[in-house]
Amino acid sequence: LPLYHDMGLIGTVLQPMYLGTHSVVMSPWSFLQRPIRWLNTITKYRATTSGGPNFAYALCTRKVKPEQLASLDLSSWRVAFNGAEPVRAETLAEFANTFAPAGFRREAFYP
Repeated sequence: LPLYHDMGLIGTVLQPMYLGTHSVVMSPWSFLQRPIRWLNTITKYRATTSGGPNFAYALCTRKVKPEQLASLDLSSWRVAFNGAEPVRAETLAEFANTFAPAGFRREAFYP
């Protein structure tokens, strides 16, 4: 999420700063160029909280290749927030089904 967006600024900068926790920030352009970067970052840093708008989940479902899925470990992801635009149940279901083999749990969704 861009930092000028309320969900991006509060959820990914101010809240971790207030709590004194670790936060990793990625350029929205980096994500748009290669959506797998977001999921690789979650895997690398064992992120517990991350999210974005509905289209981000849909883009990952469409763009991440089956061979890339094997390198992901999303089992640490506890809160997958989704907002800033309409949240679509079909997008959540497709993402959860696609990334379950990588350890993503449907219960992590927090729309």
